[in-house]
Amino acid sequence: MLQLSAVLAVLLIWAALAAAGLVSATALPGPTAVFGQFPQLFGDPVYWQAVGDTLDGAVTGFVAAAVIGVPLGLVTGTYAAAEQSSRLLVDVLRSFPVIALLPVFLLVLGSTPTMKTTVVLLACVFPVFLQAQYGARSVTPMIAETMDSYRVPRLLRFRKVILPSATPSVMTGLRLAATTSVLVAIGVEVLTTLPGIGHEVVQAQQGGAASRAYAYIITAGAIGYSINLLSTIAERRLLRWRPPAHTD
Repeated sequence: MLQLSAVLAVLLIWAALAAAGLVSATALPGPTAVFGQFPQLFGDPVYWQAVGDTLDGAVTGFVAAAVIGVPLGLVTGTYAAAEQSSRLLVDVLRSFPVIALLPVFLLVLGSTPTMKTTVVLLACVFPVFLQAQYGARSVTPMIAETMDSYRVPRLLRFRKVILPSATPSVMTGLRLAATTSVLVAIGVEVLTTLPGIGHEVVQAQQGGAASRAYAYIITAGAIGYSINLLSTIAERRLLRWRPPAHTD
């Protein structure tokens, strides 16, 4: 109820600002005008095509980031030599803002779906990689010394100790990357001519249809919230073996 009350308060403030005329209708149309666009959009194939194009680039880039980031993170987190040798390279690569490199990707790959997927991949791979690395390194020294003392085989050590210890951090990285993938895909569409929600926002804004543009923006927010909710549910089910955290 508290969450719903906060949403209602934001809507009331939004409606009051629009009704008072403090902001032009072009910049901030009222919530009634914006939400009134959805019945028309739901029946428009262009709307669903835009949603599909955005999700296609986001999901493809996210899956590629997970396939690359999780194994590399677990390996570098397990072996100190691998982590130390890759630290400088990782620090340099993750310091570059991906959107700032967009002109380079446009020159190399062109304004293509492959370019959008590549940008999403680079934006998502480092959160996944670092969380997996952190999780693999979270094994307590006492457990590590015990495994060394009993000469536990590496494969058994990985399956029974390292992987269960790293799974919570890996799931956190995947959840963060999943939401980031949609935001980056839309950002690429805004800055290029690639089809998707971002492109439709620009088209609606340039055509003077501010209400339609805000409807697409709300759609993007709803997709991000849904992905985060589904990721949280999946994380809870996969980690139900873990005892719940208690706070005083």
